[in-house]
Amino acid sequence: MNNSGSSNRQVLGGYAAFRTLEGDGFEVRRALPSAYAEAIGPLIFLDHFGPITVGPGQALGASAHPHTGIETLSLLLEGRFEHKDSLGNRSAMGPGDVQWMRAGRGIVHDEGPDAAFKAAGGTIHGIQLWLNMPRGTKLDAPAYRHVAQAEIPVLEGVGARARLVAGKAGGQVGPLLTHGNPLVLHGSLQDRGSLAFDVPDARELAAYVMTGSVVFDGGEAVTAGHLVVLSPRGAVQMAATGAAEVLLIGGDPLDAPIVRHGPFVTNSAEEMQQAIRRYQAGEMGRITV
Repeated sequence: MNNSGSSNRQVLGGYAAFRTLEGDGFEVRRALPSAYAEAIGPLIFLDHFGPITVGPGQALGASAHPHTGIETLSLLLEGRFEHKDSLGNRSAMGPGDVQWMRAGRGIVHDEGPDAAFKAAGGTIHGIQLWLNMPRGTKLDAPAYRHVAQAEIPVLEGVGARARLVAGKAGGQVGPLLTHGNPLVLHGSLQDRGSLAFDVPDARELAAYVMTGSVVFDGGEAVTAGHLVVLSPRGAVQMAATGAAEVLLIGGDPLDAPIVRHGPFVTNSAEEMQQAIRRYQAGEMGRITV
């Protein structure tokens, strides 16, 4: 899988995401964390849900739950979702939209298909990412932002296009700039379509194939449900063998050890106990909207 004579980024290795249940009981493919990779840059969690078609009344979401010490980033490819949180935010999410939330010292949110989608059913497809917050920022105030599809710049390829959600690529800058120089790019490729671009700030980089199969710099095909780690320098060149959807993620390495407990992420066991006590004391708020 390695072509050492190329100046493009090479596939160093990879693995299949594992299936698990999330939220109120819907199935996801979880690509991060894994035994192979705890994180890719600041990205410490990657869940892929769908594409799945559900009937009326069958759509599930993730009822009210807390987070701390991270930022969440949700990308919706198909379906209709709604977000509510303890800051009083409420927003609707359609295909192509993105929702970013800084948990910081603590927030409670609820996300899932909206009432109309639940009633009618349809196809659901999307991604949720967690971005680690660096040491010294994990107690920052929580915040929320909805990013409409129209705000996201597009990189054009040959029979392909890529939406740049965060970071720098191909001379463009995504709308979400935060800690760790994250890169989040969603590529949609037609059969035999291709994309090529520079990603100058991504010290660590990986690709997750959501649907179809993709070849990176003339290597072997990477099929749906697999994440591959790419080499640290050079441009990205990819081509589809059939229509494909791919997610490129990366950024700066973690700045400190991380401790995970369900939806909480801290840098030490003591900080984790403090986070749990804050939640139990009601300091992360509640949803009233």
